[in-house]
Amino acid sequence: MSTNVDISVVIGFRNWGQRRLQLAVQSILESFGPLKGEVIVSDYGSDDGQVTKAGIESVGARYVYTETNGTWSRSRALNAGFAHAKGKVLVSTDADMIFSPRSFEVIGNTLLNDPTLCLLLQCRDLPKGWSDQEVAEAGFTWEEFDSVSRLRPRWGMGGMMAVHREIYARIRGLDERMHTYGGEDIDFATRAKRAGQRLLWVDDPDVRMYHMWHPPTRALVEVSKEAREAIEYNKSIVYNDKSFVRNTSDWLHRLDGTPPLVSVAIATHNRSKYLFESITSVLGQTMQDFEIVVVDDGSTDDTREVVEGFNDPRIRYFHQNQAGVAAARNRAADESRGAYTAVHDDDDLMTPWRLQSQLDALETGLHGTFGAFVNFDDASGEMKLYRAKALNAGTIDDTGGAPGHGTWLLETKILQRLRYDESLSSGVDNNLALRMVRSGYRFAHSGEILMMRRMHPGQITVSDEHTQKLAARQTRQMFSFGTTARGAKHMKEQRGANDWTKIRFADQLDRLLPFLPDHLVTRRSSALQLVADDGTSNGVQVSHEDRELGVLISAGTVSAAKLAMITASGIVPNVVAVLNTESVGPDTFGNIDDPNVMINDYLSDTAQVLLEQSGLKQAIVVTVRGLLDEDKNQLIEANFYADSRKIRHREKTTSFTFLIDPTGTTWTSWVALGRMDVHSVLARDELNIYAPVNTLPASERVKA
Repeated sequence: MSTNVDISVVIGFRNWGQRRLQLAVQSILESFGPLKGEVIVSDYGSDDGQVTKAGIESVGARYVYTETNGTWSRSRALNAGFAHAKGKVLVSTDADMIFSPRSFEVIGNTLLNDPTLCLLLQCRDLPKGWSDQEVAEAGFTWEEFDSVSRLRPRWGMGGMMAVHREIYARIRGLDERMHTYGGEDIDFATRAKRAGQRLLWVDDPDVRMYHMWHPPTRALVEVSKEAREAIEYNKSIVYNDKSFVRNTSDWLHRLDGTPPLVSVAIATHNRSKYLFESITSVLGQTMQDFEIVVVDDGSTDDTREVVEGFNDPRIRYFHQNQAGVAAARNRAADESRGAYTAVHDDDDLMTPWRLQSQLDALETGLHGTFGAFVNFDDASGEMKLYRAKALNAGTIDDTGGAPGHGTWLLETKILQRLRYDESLSSGVDNNLALRMVRSGYRFAHSGEILMMRRMHPGQITVSDEHTQKLAARQTRQMFSFGTTARGAKHMKEQRGANDWTKIRFADQLDRLLPFLPDHLVTRRSSALQLVADDGTSNGVQVSHEDRELGVLISAGTVSAAKLAMITASGIVPNVVAVLNTESVGPDTFGNIDDPNVMINDYLSDTAQVLLEQSGLKQAIVVTVRGLLDEDKNQLIEANFYADSRKIRHREKTTSFTFLIDPTGTTWTSWVALGRMDVHSVLARDELNIYAPVNTLPASERVKA
């Protein structure tokens, strides 16, 4: 994003005093020096009327209001402000902080000169007698503030954090799962460090941050059981989530002008008959923050028409005179806007979880991830798993090979720096892998099957197999050349059990059948549809508050394109598939149409929808049969009641009530009373994944 604003400072708050905010804004605006700066006050759902837009704008700040359901999240409040920021440098701070003259001039210039830093600043607490009222009356008496203030411990207290716009965008801002406040600053700074930034505590006499005294609010907040649990939940994220890219499935408050997180790079030549299915598999990713860069290396078929037929602005098409696969991949790297590139071949298919799982696997010191893949026969659908070894000096020295190229996800700048060797017609991936390892880049296995590699007569592996094997041997020889005997021994000692990673679904390849092309499989989905009741159906009838909603029917057969539309919503549905080479009969798809299965699936689907609509990042939905009116009224008062349905089948009607508990603990007390018949429990955990009742911790498990 092109901008002439040097620095943006964001203050997030809810229900806070206007005078305090105005003092904070005034001190910041006076500290920019010659830099062009802005202050954004992000009001995240205030409802007490203390702060007005006019009052904030009167002192020179921009006022941004976000309507909420009453939930306070400092992380989301700051992200909501940053979404409107124009600065090259982004700074977060609090509404009760004031800054000495030249503070942000120094901070801004430091980051403009070295964008690889993440700056932090220790707070100095003013004593009682220096509240916002006293500061307003006395003015900014900086020398006195310095003499009476007390230096606060560095970690765990928040205050000020500054990064370059590019790193904020790459790690996707503050983690929006975090509720209330506590830990979000440490978490962000830690993630920035994992992503390669250097943390620097500013130690400059011209840079001071003072906290205006006021009665402590944390103790008041922690009176609430929900708030205490939220703060503990924040801690669990800080301590346990080792990834650094967050908010990948849903970045509520996206930074304006942020490029896509991932560029999917496809080089193609006369493969239009496979390209449609290849692109469709990308569009079906559970993580949708991507672009697709298609480089057409001189095709003479209808490749352009196939690409343009998607009519999706995320797909960018580039045509060039035929120059070879390496040149086409280099062109894709040059055109890519994403921080990361996912390599994808024009005849292969992605599993729907590929991009999300690879981003989740990015941890400290890693420049990319890869994974396992299956080869599938394009005529029979037969699949064979290739696990992929670790990528390091030892494994390359041993075989000269590299993990499946079509499973690589790596920093785009690596491809732009090292580039594919255009003098090679084959084996360019092995060559690049060698040079990346030699250059010190580190990669890790994701533990997932990421690609389904189509085996067909026109494949390079088939048509140019001899050249590929020769390239692998040459890669090994080039890597080993000049290696001392001691070095070779050291590399060999690093080999062993750690070469191999446990692969999810390794023994359940049938789980991948739904993601094969349409000509190979028939799919049935347990996804349900409600259709109007014409009065003749004996099926499962659903009503809501005495209003008939319809009769349940299963969705039936599902195409690959339809399946991609479903998985793109972030959920991999329950789909059963069989190879078309097998006989398909009435019992092939099991009990998908069984009324009891349909009822359970409908209740589960409804619970998922309610969980989505709640906007909560962590919650449990409890489905209860036949709730008594007095219990229902108490739950409505406690804000746990979400919705209800009546299910009628074979002359029997059963009512079901859906309860949402953000903490996941309150409902257990109701169960203990013996007044509820719990049908099922659906949980959303810290990774934003739905879990059925049997995957919950034993202490929170209730049998249906």
